[in-house]
Amino acid sequence: MKDFKRKAFSWKVVFKIIGHLLFVMNPKIIWYKHLDKKGKAEKRDALGFKAVKKWAKFVTKAAKMDITVEGLEKIPTDRPLLFTPNHQSYADIPLLLHVLKDFNFGFMMKISLAGVPFISGISKMIKSVPVNQENPREAVKAIHKTIENIESGHSMLIFPEGKRGFSNTPDEFKNGAFKIVQKTGVTVVPIYIRNVFKVFEGSNGIITPTSIKVTILDPIETGNMTRADVKELHDKVHSVILEESKKYKD
Repeated sequence: MKDFKRKAFSWKVVFKIIGHLLFVMNPKIIWYKHLDKKGKAEKRDALGFKAVKKWAKFVTKAAKMDITVEGLEKIPTDRPLLFTPNHQSYADIPLLLHVLKDFNFGFMMKISLAGVPFISGISKMIKSVPVNQENPREAVKAIHKTIENIESGHSMLIFPEGKRGFSNTPDEFKNGAFKIVQKTGVTVVPIYIRNVFKVFEGSNGIITPTSIKVTILDPIETGNMTRADVKELHDKVHSVILEESKKYKD
C-alpha cells in the first residue's frame, strides 16, 4: 500500500506539471515568441524570466521539495555572475531557478534537453545555451555564446561536472566553465546542493517528497587570469564544494 501511495503521488505530480506546461506556460511561450518577432526585447525578457521563475516555484511546490537555503546574502547583486553548483538531478534546474529567484540567469545545458518540447521554449526564455558535448566545434560555439551573454550583463549557471552525479558527493569537474572565466573575469559563485537526486533518480523514478539543502558558498573574484590561474580556480571551486559535502553524514 505504501508503494502504491508513492506511485500515486508521483503520477499526480506529473499530471500537474504537464497541465501547467500546457495551459499556463505554453501561452506564455507563444507570447514570448510574438514579442521576440516584434523586436520588443525588454518586454520579452521581463516576461521570460518572470514566467520561468513561476514555473520553477510551481514544480518545487508540486513535488513537495522541502528546501532550506543558506548564504543567499553572499551573492553580489551589482554584476553578472557565473553560478557553479554540483549536479545531481533533472530537478536541479527548477530548484535553482526557484532558490535564485532574485537573479536573472540562464543555463548551459545539454543539447538533448534543449530539444524536449516545452523545455526548449523555457530555456530560450531565460537565454540558456545548449551545448553538444560530443562535437568539439559546437561545444566551442556554446562557450563563445555563454561568454557573449556574460559580457552583455547576463548571469549564467553551469554544472562543472557536465552530467548528473546521483549522489551528494560531487564528481570531478570539467574545464569548460573555467575557460569562460578566463575570457570574462566574471565572479564565480560556487553552490552545494544536497539530496536533490532523491526527488526522482534516487527513488527509482518515483517523484518523492524530499528535504533539500542549498548552500551558497563564498563568491570568488577573478580577472586577468593565466592558464595556471584557471587550473587553480578549477581545483578551488571543486574543493570548496567537496568540503561542504563532507560536513554531512548520510
